[in-house]
Amino acid sequence: MVIGFSACEKSKDIPVYNIPLYENLYLVGDASPAGWDIDNPTPMTVDPNDPFVFTWIGPLTVGEFKIATATGNWGCDYFMPVVDGETDLSKTTLELVKGGNPDKKWKITEAGNYKIAVNILDPGPYTIMFEKQ
Repeated sequence: MVIGFSACEKSKDIPVYNIPLYENLYLVGDASPAGWDIDNPTPMTVDPNDPFVFTWIGPLTVGEFKIATATGNWGCDYFMPVVDGETDLSKTTLELVKGGNPDKKWKITEAGNYKIAVNILDPGPYTIMFEKQ
């Protein structure tokens, strides 16, 4: 977990941001290459210049997926769509769901190669971008 501090010379208030820092994010679900294998989910790549940005490029099949913050534990935190069964990949917001409950997933309706980019720096709101390749 990262706690950021910022202050102004003339200000006496110091805002504190409690931003979780996840070292890895993973795609898990039948739309992803690894399927529903939480022990071996599909890893995303962290941006070497920004530890809050993750990307993945590859094939998705028709089905569902969500983004896990850990392997080997279905009770970990997940990044999920705001609405369960989200099929509109032009929507750019997602949310962090502690412990994975309630369980929500994106639904891929057209198989193909996709680029997925996630930015988890700003919790108001976190963002995701889908680009069909």
